[in-house]
Amino acid sequence: KGGAVVLSVLSGGVHSPYKDYQTDPELRKNYSIPNAANFAGFYNDLGLDYLARHEYTNNKNNNNKTIQFAHASPGFVNTNWGTEFPWLLRQMVRMMQPLGRSPSDCAEYMLGSTVLASDAGDALLLRPPSSSTTESTSDSSDNCGVVIMDQNGQPSKLTNLHTPEARQFVWDTTKQVLGRSGIRLDY
Repeated sequence: KGGAVVLSVLSGGVHSPYKDYQTDPELRKNYSIPNAANFAGFYNDLGLDYLARHEYTNNKNNNNKTIQFAHASPGFVNTNWGTEFPWLLRQMVRMMQPLGRSPSDCAEYMLGSTVLASDAGDALLLRPPSSSTTESTSDSSDNCGVVIMDQNGQPSKLTNLHTPEARQFVWDTTKQVLGRSGIRLDY
């Protein structure tokens, strides 16, 4: 009934912005585990937001206007994550894992909102109800853009550096990096 949903499950609404995105856009000079985590989440938000807005505003196929792009955070899930960690850290993770949500419960929360939106034929069901629940990305209509979901499948906030300028900068950087590998993006 409704449009397709592109769902990335990483760190939606949890990560901080990667503040050095303009001076170190490939994380070559400021690498650390926290910076890498923020980099991945921030770039994920901005990249999905670019794609969502591109499909909504620049595509001649009106069906693409119903595609939703969402970045979700799964929360703490009881999986085999951390098996590659050093012995002591791996044991600590194993002790905490029973406290995590089961993978099937996580999937239900992550997919539940997106499937309900698609089945209802409402491409905007996931959209935050007002700008008070998300930082502004006000260069375009509220009917497009990435949706950030928390671990319960509810709309969450964008980072405070999520701006139209950051979105374009990160997309241009992504195109350059992929271009060096022989992958050409025409967006």
